[in-house]
Amino acid sequence: MSEHSKIAIVIHSLSGGGSEHAAAMMASHWAAEGREVTLITLDSVAGDSIAIHENVRRVGLDLLSESTNFLSAMIANIRRVRALRDAIVESNATRVISLTDRMNVLTILACRRTGRKPIVAERTDPRHHRIGCLWGILRRLTYPNAGTIVVQTESVRQAVVPLAGRCPIVVIPNAVSEVTDSENHSPDGSLKLDARQDWICAVGRLSTEKGFDRLIAGFAGVAKDHPNWSLVIVGDGPSRRELELHITGFGLADRILLPGWIEQPWPSLSNAEVFVLPSRYEGFPNALLEAMARGKACIATDCQSGPAEIIRSGENGMLVDGGNSDELEAELGKALEVLLSSAGLRESLGQNARKVQAEFGVERHFRAWDAIAT
Repeated sequence: MSEHSKIAIVIHSLSGGGSEHAAAMMASHWAAEGREVTLITLDSVAGDSIAIHENVRRVGLDLLSESTNFLSAMIANIRRVRALRDAIVESNATRVISLTDRMNVLTILACRRTGRKPIVAERTDPRHHRIGCLWGILRRLTYPNAGTIVVQTESVRQAVVPLAGRCPIVVIPNAVSEVTDSENHSPDGSLKLDARQDWICAVGRLSTEKGFDRLIAGFAGVAKDHPNWSLVIVGDGPSRRELELHITGFGLADRILLPGWIEQPWPSLSNAEVFVLPSRYEGFPNALLEAMARGKACIATDCQSGPAEIIRSGENGMLVDGGNSDELEAELGKALEVLLSSAGLRESLGQNARKVQAEFGVERHFRAWDAIAT
């Protein structure tokens, strides 16, 4: 990246989630290198729950509120585009990077007639993640005007080709930071797992695509035979009440915890031996990388994008598949049965999983980003 380049990173908020953490990591990395970095969100700065480097210039537009009807949504988005344009111009950025689908559309529109072609990052799989009919049309119309489209896997690159026109598409997987022993075992005080229990953990937004209902059902199938094991799912979201009812229905309220969202969950989860990613679809799952880097024995669904590009099943984790929800729940249960029954296998998979720190390290990640952001 040019020594004199100024960077503006645009995302909806810094309130939590994989994309928000990625934006914060990018801003902090380049700021630590001495770049002039502005991080712009539609949300206000008061909504932040993710820390960033002290040298990052932070701009919160306070324009994230929900609209009540189509007309108010149109007016709100016109205001957002204008405010984004003003913030980008004021930042004097020579490089603009946007993360997540709708923000990408707004950012491309905001950069019109400013002489900037933003780099836009798709953070999930557009074959499964629906953004609405109108937003889908706008994405098709605007993406060819981006400078570069960044995706996380080769399969998503193929899916994005029809949206890109002549715009280049580059694959850059997520990065995982190196984990130190002190981080991995230091308590953070926000969650205390009963040390007398053995723990399975999961981390993510409590929403349908993350598939935690399937994990709860899979655990229910093996819970009776493994009475010393419990499950904790860290996160929050719209499916929380549904999941609570699911847990109650299986009679497992005393063995499945939903502690809510935790900014830095891994110190609290240091006692957990097994991590499960039961997603219906993914982009490139940060939580899976982070769990593997910390030596967890991992199970993940073999959804269309993401886990299979990280896990080599039987070597550094386990991939499970199923033709429908019932089959998937059964396969998750079988995989859990295997892992919970074998401390040796858990140890072997966990040790091999740690190697993701080299394969998906921060240095390699930013070399790829610097190559397109010059």
